[in-house]
Formats: sequence, C-alpha cells, structure tokens
Amino acid sequence: MIKNIAHIKFRGSNIGKFEHLHIENIKVKDACVIETDEGVEIGHVLNFEDIDVDLLEEENNINSDNIENNDEIHEDNETINEEEISEELKDIAAEEENNSVKVKNNKNKIFNILRIADEKDLEQYRINMEDAAEAFKICKEKVNNHNLDLKLISSYYFLDRAKLLFEFIAEERIDFRELVKDLAAHFKTRIELRQIGVRDEARSIGGCGICGRELCCKVIKGKFETITIKMAKEQGMLLNTMKISGQCGRLMCCLAHEYKAYCALKKDLPKVGTKLVFNNVPAVIKELNPLNKKLLIETEDKRLIYISVSDLKTNEEGFLIANIKAE
Repeated sequence: MIKNIAHIKFRGSNIGKFEHLHIENIKVKDACVIETDEGVEIGHVLNFEDIDVDLLEEENNINSDNIENNDEIHEDNETINEEEISEELKDIAAEEENNSVKVKNNKNKIFNILRIADEKDLEQYRINMEDAAEAFKICKEKVNNHNLDLKLISSYYFLDRAKLLFEFIAEERIDFRELVKDLAAHFKTRIELRQIGVRDEARSIGGCGICGRELCCKVIKGKFETITIKMAKEQGMLLNTMKISGQCGRLMCCLAHEYKAYCALKKDLPKVGTKLVFNNVPAVIKELNPLNKKLLIETEDKRLIYISVSDLKTNEEGFLIANIKAE
C-alpha cells in the first residue's frame, strides 16, 4: 500500500516519518505539534514522500533480524585480516558494534501529527527553550553537589511539560537515582536522565573533520548508521586509527555514506588476487581504484604497474589479458 508521509525534523537532529493526510493544507516548513515515542513535541516539515508501507514493514523486520543475529558483524570478521588491525582500532569497532545491537530500531516507524502549531504552541515552545536553558544550569549544580562523574550535554522540555529530559555522557554507568529525585522535587515534573554516546556529543558540539568540512554527523541529520571496519577496507583506506576515526573517537560517519557507492563501483571490477597476463607475462591484481577504474598489478618479475580496467580483455580460454604499454 502506497502512503504519502511527511518528513519532520524535531528536537535537534531527529528526523521522523509522520502521517499527515488528516491535516489540511500542511506545507513544507510548517511548524507542527507531533507525538513521538518520547512525548509531545514541536517539529518542522522538511518534505513529503510516497512510500510503500508494506515494504517499510518488511525492511523493519529484516533490520530487526540482523540486529538480533548480529549478521553484519560476523561477515566483517570473516573478510578482514586481523593482523592488519591495531588493538585500539579493534576496541573502537567493538564499541560501535555493541552500540548498534543496543539501538532500538524505530528508524522506519510512522508517527502522528496532532495539529499545525498555532501561536500559543509556538509561544509555549519558546518558553520551554528558555526554561530548559535555566534547568541545564541548575542540573549542573546538582550534579556537582552529588559528586557524579558525568558531563551534562543538553536539556529539553517537551511541549506539554510532561517531561524534562537531560542528556549526558560518562565513562561508566552512573547511579543517578538520588539526582533524579532531587531534580523531580525541584522541577515538579517527570525527569529523564539519558546517557548518550560520544557521537551524539560530537553532533551537539559540531566542528570540522580531517577533510576540512563540517562534521558529517552535524550536516546529515537522522539516526546514526552502524560503521564497520569492512567499510574502510572496501574503500581502500589504511586501517589506521588516526586515519579512519572521527572527532568523537569512533569510526568516521563518511565511511558509511560512501560505502554503497564504492560497492557499486567495484561490482563489475575483477577482485584483488585475480590472475591475468600482462604483455605475455603472468601477473596478479594487487589493488583496485574504483573511482578512476585503475588496477595496480604485480608481474611475475616483480614490477608494479597501473593499468585501466578498459585495457582488460578476456581470451578464448577465459583468462584476463592486457597487451598495452606500461604507464
């Protein structure tokens, strides 16, 4: 079944799918009162899209199975030489994989729009933002009073003020039950303290990556994708912690954004290790460059030569041959 849904941005960098057919004259950039798993919030319409609801449900089931079975992690371990990976990089990858298993997969869930936000809703939203900023200062003081080793990142009042959310990061699990009681007594509402990851912190603070551009997590909104070492390997990157780790200390987001493009480009290329005959001399493919469709081959007499994929031919026996002048 095809249904038209609205993509709405809310609470920082969150983007969700929402039903809107019951709302008249809704447009891009409209402020809406929405209901999510967290509560009632204000969001802004980004765009509209026709989606296949049945296909969406099927994708959710597949993603849930992958998370439960941890299939992707097994696949990555089978295709990478452990000796190429430093212990530090293994720890980073393990942390990323553990986080991916814990994440609740509601990426494709369709939520509901309650109404177009009126002036009263927008005024309440402005008041909430001001009060949340003040609540942040108060919470920081109480964290110090309770001697808790955590770093407060953000505070957020939901539109109906039914809940006040504080996000923080910490090296270890924190027993903050007494802090929650203290905050609830002060603010007279439901309090949620949520421990977030270093990637969320990097998105919140922002900055520039080693490429010189703004951080991917800040520019590209929505849920974080799971990043694996295999993604770096497929893109021909050195498995070096400094080269493939972002500002947050985790594997760079851009590895996931470019991974599918590299896989598509490499689909029709011969694999590394494939044997061929170059100018009547046996050779083997050592490296691929899918972007410019170049191959690095090593001949039997130990010469390293770059050739174009277009130079490869298949002879009658099915062997790859390349009869060209070396560059």
